[in-house]
Amino acid sequence: MEVLHFYDFIIVIIFILLVVLSLNEIVLGQLERDLGNHMVVEHMLFFSIGALSVCVAERILKFMINIERKSLDGAKSEIQHSDSRATGKAIQYWKAILRTIFKLNTRPWSWIFIAGSLIFIWHIPQIFDYASTHDYVHVMQHLSFIMVGTATFMIIRLLGESFNLFLIFSLIGMMGFSGLFLVISNNQIYQVYSVSSHQNAGIYMIISFATLLLVIMPTYLIRRTMFHINTSTSVGDA
Repeated sequence: MEVLHFYDFIIVIIFILLVVLSLNEIVLGQLERDLGNHMVVEHMLFFSIGALSVCVAERILKFMINIERKSLDGAKSEIQHSDSRATGKAIQYWKAILRTIFKLNTRPWSWIFIAGSLIFIWHIPQIFDYASTHDYVHVMQHLSFIMVGTATFMIIRLLGESFNLFLIFSLIGMMGFSGLFLVISNNQIYQVYSVSSHQNAGIYMIISFATLLLVIMPTYLIRRTMFHINTSTSVGDA
């Protein structure tokens, strides 16, 4: 019985690598020297960890269930039955945890509220500055951005294509406007960073804006168009 596919292992490995990076104080210290790296690269790191955490949690459950089935099919001794019962209990606990988290799936707008609120709160200049100079609050900020990644992933999965388009267009507008504002502004919005660092952040955002507009959006639209064409063709042939 095949327990996990190659793609599953790739997801888990990437998740582990990102977590290791997120726990490396040297890497984080280098990123946080500049507002661009801090606000774009580092935050994207934690968003990605949050999104991948959902995939990894599901694959862990899949792995545990397959192991339990294999143990039950090949159980020939009391010890194996005992191991199977232990695995079954672990699966039940894991299911209970996931079930508690995924209860919000019945109210997808709750995920939107969570993600939007956390993003807004942590980017208020006074709060951002305070978090940058207080380690415990900074850790809370990182954990919050992991939650944002989780919430965003769940929203994309629940609301589908229409929301994906809305999200892409929103990110294009936000990155373009914010990037332009930071590049041309001489105001020190976040006091822990210099004006030149603000301008670097603006450049990062403009690059992100261009990538979203010229690469990600066309790619997504082409893929969805091809999917709908193939679906229509399959229905017509049937």
